[in-house]
Amino acid sequence: MTSPHRIVTDYSCGLPAGRFPTLTIVAPDAEHQRRGDPPSRAAYAAAFANVLPEGPLPVICLVGPYGYSAAQTSASGARNDLGRQKLPPDGVRVFNTGRGFLGLGALTAVLAMSDLGPEAAFKWLDEAAPKTTCWLIARTEALHSAPPEAHLEAPEGLPDAEFSLLRVRLASRLIAGFASAEGALADALKRAAAPERSLALTVSPPGFHASPASVVPSETAIEVPLPLALRQWFGDCLAFAIAPLPAQGAPHA
Repeated sequence: MTSPHRIVTDYSCGLPAGRFPTLTIVAPDAEHQRRGDPPSRAAYAAAFANVLPEGPLPVICLVGPYGYSAAQTSASGARNDLGRQKLPPDGVRVFNTGRGFLGLGALTAVLAMSDLGPEAAFKWLDEAAPKTTCWLIARTEALHSAPPEAHLEAPEGLPDAEFSLLRVRLASRLIAGFASAEGALADALKRAAAPERSLALTVSPPGFHASPASVVPSETAIEVPLPLALRQWFGDCLAFAIAPLPAQGAPHA
């Protein structure tokens, strides 16, 4: 049987270190994390050097879209430097998820929970990345003061509901309003291609304890801290990332 793939990604995925044995999370020092900076080229190079001998190859390096982070530049540069350490550059494949930070976290978590080999994992990523739906649920009043970097679009105006459901991409679009977080998550899962095989990541601000457990099985509901960049851009918010789960070790059709 093919050994499970190895994944390297950066701290903006929002997943806690040590949550998955096949996942390595790269992060800069605390001061750079506070500013939301991506990991350095040297930090990625060190992570690749540690992971490559463990196999199997190629190692999957997931990065978010360049418009949000320079992580792709750092990771690609570190990959190209591997030859100087007498390690195979082809042993690492950098994959740009093309989505916001929540999409990066969802795809990373789904892959980390699967037992796919590297090639099967890349085949799954090719299909899953464009299908993954990312959702941000924020308190309506927080949207009024959102900075320009948030790229929020509200063509019909902000709803009066306590929560606003937005689709998080390079340009987010306000699509609906909900009275509760649970209602918004339930609606998001209905829109997923296979709700029974979906993963929900809950990203909560301090003091907020909403849970998706009543909507999705607890074993597929992962609670993670709010990533720094999202906290800076959107203020206190509650967010979910929904992604299809591979079924029985096979790519989701």
